[in-house]
Amino acid sequence: MRPSAVAMGKHFGNLGKMYGEHRFALAPNEQKAYKGFLDQAFVKTFKTYVWDQWYYYIPQTIGAYLLYDWAKKTNHEANRKNPADYANDV
Repeated sequence: MRPSAVAMGKHFGNLGKMYGEHRFALAPNEQKAYKGFLDQAFVKTFKTYVWDQWYYYIPQTIGAYLLYDWAKKTNHEANRKNPADYANDV
């Protein structure tokens, strides 16, 4: 809209008319920032990455645990003292 002598005397909100267009918005300070965080974002993330894709990480996790358990038992057996070496000590 071009500025004219008639429009110059009006307040800023009344400078022009728009027909058929409606705009609705909330101010940023009126919105709830964490609305639905626990029941939507957290649950959706859990469902997407844990529940639906378990076959990507469960076999590797089980294999890594079995390897860790075997290595820990083997290390304990390898570092254990032999009681027969100390049978004649006084």
